[in-house]
Amino acid sequence: MPETPPTLDPEVLAAQARLREAGVANGDILAPDLSEARAATRRYQAFLNEGGPEVPVVEHRLDTTPALRLRLYRPPGEGPLPAYLHIHGGGFAFGELDSLDRWKREIASEAGIIVVGLEYALAPEHPYPAAIEQVMAALRWLREDAASFGVDGTRLAVGGDSAGGNLALGALLRLRDAGMPMPRLGAIIYGMLSARHQTSSHQQFGSGAFGLSTAKLERFWSHYLPDAALWQAAEAVPLHAELSGLPPLLLQAAALDPLLDDSLALDERLEQAGVPHALTVYEGMPHGFIAQTAFLSKARAARVELTAALLRALR
Repeated sequence: MPETPPTLDPEVLAAQARLREAGVANGDILAPDLSEARAATRRYQAFLNEGGPEVPVVEHRLDTTPALRLRLYRPPGEGPLPAYLHIHGGGFAFGELDSLDRWKREIASEAGIIVVGLEYALAPEHPYPAAIEQVMAALRWLREDAASFGVDGTRLAVGGDSAGGNLALGALLRLRDAGMPMPRLGAIIYGMLSARHQTSSHQQFGSGAFGLSTAKLERFWSHYLPDAALWQAAEAVPLHAELSGLPPLLLQAAALDPLLDDSLALDERLEQAGVPHALTVYEGMPHGFIAQTAFLSKARAARVELTAALLRALR
């Protein structure tokens, strides 16, 4: 019997209709005007961020080059509190401090921990290694200098979605190699971990029918790594790295995503390296689904899974 063609979850189709009614759509990296594509992404994210719990926030600036802005979502409660640094996606070219704002408020409220977002330098204006160096600066600040913000620098976790998953895994590898204190948990959510686009998931889902496409990913990589030799380099593409010695990792993946095989390959390599980890593949979901907690029950389930993992690791 022929296999049933993959289809989007009905909730995703309903959410897409809501987005069309609102006149918002994620920006297209293949569009000729990058600034307008980024503006479209900001409007799209602003719509997804509506609602959710209110959580006090404070912003801080680190004097990196370029300067790095951080936003700390601090729920009520006695401190110091553990902190989770989340690195947003966007192919290294899109995203800002408001990315996943509602999702971060929800996690801070549910977990009772400080959630930290950052606005790292984007490509192509700032190619590798600008973003990863800023992530390292943020982790160093949280560990050493954020006590006045109520952060317990001994109880940290780091994670990221898509390109942010690349940066989160890359930061953990850098900390390991430098012999520095490690966060207690890493979260890699449909990570953009490899520039190899001949995989089964690219062949199945890379047309763009479900949103993200192979062509878009190739453009993202060319912006972030203009030197093509880096496309296979472990320091920039962490799926090529040696993975032993990492803290426990939570992997989340979307079943209808050209990046699915990146998560599956990471799962296999972590198993070989003896790194404690768990992988959940969310069926019927496209890339980027975690941002839609207002519409998708599986986005809420993924958030609950991450929140539980954070609480186990940090408390």
